[in-house]
Parts: sequence; structure tokens; C-alpha cells
Amino acid sequence: MFRNTARRSTASESVSLHQDQALNTTIFLLKSFGPTGFLLREDGEVGDVRVSLGDPHACTCPAFTKEQEPCKHICWVLLRKFRLPREHEYSFQRGLVDRQILELLHGLHQTKGQQAEDGTLSQAASGPQAGRVCRRPIQAQDVCPICHEALLLEKGQPVSHCRFGCGNNIHISCMQVWAEYQGLSGGADAVKCPLCREDFCSLQLLREQARNAAKLFTGSEREKPNRHLGVRCQGCRLGPVTGKCFKCTVCSYFYLCEDCVKKGSHPQHPLASRTKRMGTWHLVPEDPKDEAPGATSQSADDSIVPAAAQPLPQYVLDRLPTVRVKPGSLLSDVGQQCRICLLEFSLGQRVRTLPCHHKFHADCVDEILRKWNSCPVDGYVLHNRCARRRTGETKPSPSGADANPPGDDLKGLFVPGVALGGRKPGVAPGGPPRSTADADPRTEERQRKEPAGNPKGSSSPNKHGAVTEIRGHPRPDLFVGGRRPEPRHPAVAGPSGTQPQKDGQHSRYKQATHTDRLGQQRNH
Repeated sequence: MFRNTARRSTASESVSLHQDQALNTTIFLLKSFGPTGFLLREDGEVGDVRVSLGDPHACTCPAFTKEQEPCKHICWVLLRKFRLPREHEYSFQRGLVDRQILELLHGLHQTKGQQAEDGTLSQAASGPQAGRVCRRPIQAQDVCPICHEALLLEKGQPVSHCRFGCGNNIHISCMQVWAEYQGLSGGADAVKCPLCREDFCSLQLLREQARNAAKLFTGSEREKPNRHLGVRCQGCRLGPVTGKCFKCTVCSYFYLCEDCVKKGSHPQHPLASRTKRMGTWHLVPEDPKDEAPGATSQSADDSIVPAAAQPLPQYVLDRLPTVRVKPGSLLSDVGQQCRICLLEFSLGQRVRTLPCHHKFHADCVDEILRKWNSCPVDGYVLHNRCARRRTGETKPSPSGADANPPGDDLKGLFVPGVALGGRKPGVAPGGPPRSTADADPRTEERQRKEPAGNPKGSSSPNKHGAVTEIRGHPRPDLFVGGRRPEPRHPAVAGPSGTQPQKDGQHSRYKQATHTDRLGQQRNH
């Protein structure tokens, strides 16, 4: 068969790049011109482009006009609209002849399983209200007829359904673009379904759904893909990790940043890495030279590791806040729905909120969190080792090795005429060290109230309480105005060559005996 364009056996570099752009860009199908002509609008753009399939393909965008190669719009029609596999021969050709286009239109490139799923349509049942139909259940292979993206994706875009026609599900954001293209302005105007051409719903209801569905999106979804939300580096304790994130394949919930890995942190175990928080973990070669600069990780299946497949601990799952939908709750408004199953929150259902502020049915998200340690929408990591230590750390015990001795409190004490410098912490000037038990105020109070053996020879402090004689040596009394408690524990030898006192009780007995003798001498 005669061809206007040469046949290709492999995709060129530019076509492969455009295929990546097509799969990562949201494009809306606004209108069809026969079986091979389409009017498209890219998300965030104002102008529309027109694509025509043939030999060769054609597009009105500047990229195609300059390169004369299949642009991202042509690739989007082939990959999204007609669901061609990326490796299929027809997906990277500059044009298709009539026979190939007929095969494309009849879906001969699809497998038998895909044809069975696409051909199985559920009948629209009568709804609870007259003239309305029930919503069709969402299947795994269902796609939005406007953007042609799968409905049950990790994005979890809220959907609405055709209420007066086929009952099919369509993204709310796509229906807004569709209604804008139709030029509707009045709230009472009905939006036509792009599939059955019947009334989809009123424009006022669609706007209310869009307003309530906007509350389901959080700021974490607008973060850059290379910011690993919820991940704190175990080495430098900084977070969230930005750029390349590393994870130990042996230790649980152990994350590192690229700088700490370059410094040699955690060399005893193999690591896995990823660049995007929703990406796949790949094994890191032991020798960094094995990985060429600018090259991606190994593309083989054996390089993909189940490092991310760590369940959320049950005690963390139990602490996540859960509410039950009650009458009048904001969760029961139209447009409010679970981002996993895309079903509305009904009365009596339990709704669980994650730290990233996403809300899901508790039954839906618990099943995922028992396998994965991250939010299914934005990849927010819910638990890591640093977080566990922060929540479980306690203040050190005073009796520990790092505790300050009680004598350190004397460093800030100043008594006129008494020199405290040059003393060891915990050792009072001219005497043995004091223990923490001796500094108890209740012990001091009890010792004040004890009656002395002799009123004249009492060992209580004098009027000024500046000096107390013990064994003939004057010792400054730091506890001015109160009785100085004697030590009850063995201590090292004090200054002036005094021997260590083995027991504080024996010391008090000697002091009382010495005082009694002085009193007897005075009486004589």
C-alpha cells in the first residue's frame, strides 16, 4: 500500500518525549469532527488545538508546525483516546493509512479482556426520584470521557454522574470545562452529557459540587514532587527531605537525605532511593561509580524493591482521628466524597482524617494503610523513626550518668566573707559532700523541731549562723539562718587532714558529746 510517510520501527527521541508529556498532562476533549478529528484544550491553557489523524497526522499547535513530528496532542489522542499501548507500532508513526485507522477505530489492538470490559455496560436503573437514574458503579478500567484518564487513579479526582441519561461518571473539573465550552451562563440551564447527549445536571448543581469538591484538595498536593512530605532524615534530623530520598532496606522507617548518604551515614545496610515521593524505590549500587551521571536507576524489575511496602503501625493507625457522619454534617454535602472509592459520605459512615488533611472512608483507607505507610493521594509519609522517637522520648532521670550533681546548685550561691571558688562540685567548704537526701527541706524542718540535749550546749546554729564548730575546726555554714543537716553517707577526706566520717549518725553523736562536755565545764 502506498504511504505518504516512511514507516518507523522504533520511536524517535522527540516522539518519546512527547509521549511522556501526553501521559503527564491533562487534556480535555471538547469536540469531535468525525472519527478522526478532535478539538482539544490543555489544562491551564486558553487556546484550543485541532488534531487530525491520517497520513500524515496534523495538529495546529506550534510544536508540530516546527518539528513535523507527532506532538503531545497527537500522542494524547493515540494513547488516551484510543488507548494504544506506548510500545505499539501505530503509536509513534508519523501517519496511518486507512486500513490502520480502521483497526484503530474498531479497537483491534486491544486485548480480549479490555474489549470485554469496555463492552460490558450496566443498565441504568430507575432512581429514587422520578426521571432520574442511578449512578453506575465505577469499574477499574473506567475512564473520563473528556480527559480520558482513569477514574480510579492515585489522584482520586472527584466525579459526578449523569442524572437524567446514562448514569456514567465524569470528573467534576472536566464537566466545568465542558459547560464553559457550551457557553452556559444561567444557573437553571442544563448541562448536556458528553456521552448520551441527555441532561447531565443543572449548571447550579454542578457549581455547588465543584465548590464542595474543592475542599477535598489540600496544600500538600501542590507541593513539588521532589519534596518527600512527612520524611525526616535520620542523620541530620531535617525534614521534609528534598531531592533524592534514601531508605534502608533492612531497618524499618529509616530515611536519609542525599547529603548524609554522601557523608557515609548508615553504611552497614543496602539502601533504596527515589526522586519523586510517589515514585518507585530502586536499589542503590554499593559503588556510586557504577551509576553513570545523569542515568536513572536500573530499569529491570529486580531493581524495584518493596521498601515502601511497610505497613503503618497499628497503634499509629488507631490514633488517627475518626468521625461519624451525622445529619447536617458538612461531609454530607454534594461533591464531598472519598478520594479512593469516589463514593459520597453517607450517614453513619466513619471518616478518617490523615495528617495531610485528606479525608477517606475508614474502611477504604485502613485497608491501604495496613500495607503502605503513606497517603494514597499525595504520598505523605505518616510514620518514621524520628517521629517515633520524638513522641516516645522522656526526660532523663536525675540519678543517670548525665544528671548534674546536686552540688552544682551551689555555684550560683554567694555568701559574704566565704570563698566558694576552687571547690569540687558537690563538696561543701571544709566538710564532706552533701547528698540529695540531706538537702530535703522536710528533713531540715524536722531537725529544727528536735529538742537539744542541753539548752546551753545545743548544736543549733547561733544567732547569726555564720560559723559552726565541729571537732575544733570552724566551718562556714552556707545555710544561713537554719540548721545544717549532717551527711548520712560516706565521703572522702575533708581539708586540714580530717579523716572521712563513715556514718553521719556517728558524727552527730560525737558533736552532741562534745557539746555536753563543754556544758559540764561551764557548770563547774
